[in-house]
Amino acid sequence: MKFLYLSFFLLVTTPLRAQKKDTLTFNKQSITALADEYLAINPQASGVMVAIDYPSKLSWQYATGYQSMQKTKSLKGDEPFIAASITKTFLSVCILQMQEEGKLSLQDKVIDYLDTDLIRKLTSYRGTSYEDVLTIEHLLRHTSGISDYLNNAKTHLDGYRNAPDKIYSFEDRMQIALKVPSSNKFGKYHYSNTNYLLLGMIAEKVDQVDASEILEKRIISPLKLKSTSLAPPKTVLPKMLKGYYTDWDLTSFSFHFNRGNTAGGLLTTTEDLLKFGKNVFTGALFTSKATLAKMLEFEKGYGLGVMQFEKSKKAGRVMGHSGFDPGYTCYLAYVENLNATVITVINQSELEAIMPAFLLVKTVHLIKKTL
Repeated sequence: MKFLYLSFFLLVTTPLRAQKKDTLTFNKQSITALADEYLAINPQASGVMVAIDYPSKLSWQYATGYQSMQKTKSLKGDEPFIAASITKTFLSVCILQMQEEGKLSLQDKVIDYLDTDLIRKLTSYRGTSYEDVLTIEHLLRHTSGISDYLNNAKTHLDGYRNAPDKIYSFEDRMQIALKVPSSNKFGKYHYSNTNYLLLGMIAEKVDQVDASEILEKRIISPLKLKSTSLAPPKTVLPKMLKGYYTDWDLTSFSFHFNRGNTAGGLLTTTEDLLKFGKNVFTGALFTSKATLAKMLEFEKGYGLGVMQFEKSKKAGRVMGHSGFDPGYTCYLAYVENLNATVITVINQSELEAIMPAFLLVKTVHLIKKTL
């Protein structure tokens, strides 16, 4: 989160290469130049996609580069990719819908739904555990104190080396989580993918169906999202935007590793994410305005499955979620006072992509200049 805020400050105040700041205008040419430049400074990626829904101003999608490093097929912009942690926003919507339906409360204790011994072990910190006070809201806000099972990408690396085609169950992921010692204090913000694995387990218990079916029933089908799934078929693999870490093609690994992963496994497209972003941040997926307001109560830059990237008097809040996974770096952002949604994707993972927020920040900056 600190890096993301720094990226916004540095990039918004940095002029575009070969383009004077005072001549910037919000148009397709400017955004095209941004996407092309972002790909040029990331030669280990093969493609970049950007999509915008800015009512009465611009509804537009652009892709530059190729589907893979082989450069045999130009990128069209409709290729599916792993949206990684943007999945958390989808799951949060489902949990909040369940609260609206009276099926759960954010203040419910997690042990009312999940094994007490498991939660005791996960929340253990310096000889004390917090299973008796841990609530669903703590998981949503990343204030549970539970460590991240991804363990600074070690889990990814181990999985790629040892079982690149393995499809992990919730139980498999929990076994990994239990091996990662907690170093976080309960009640303090600390981003952890494990929180959203637990939320996925709770959602399954409440709705009595698989997590992929929950997302399908509650979001994908109502919004008529054409290419979004938490459990996509293998037939989609050849159609995907290839994902890279340096020169490693991690597309197949990311596909298998993330299948069914409620913390980061969603396969989607820029078109579908645009539609989702617009609907969630205008409250269309909730029956009460109070639910959206609750979702957007930010503490340390994080709400309920949502990040606040920036805030200003004119534009309001810029919010959404980032997604980093082996092979992909993507962003979903919504500019509150302009009702504008922006999606950016590059097929290189966070450890290699230069200035990961570059394209998002610059595009949002162009949108804000129209105020």
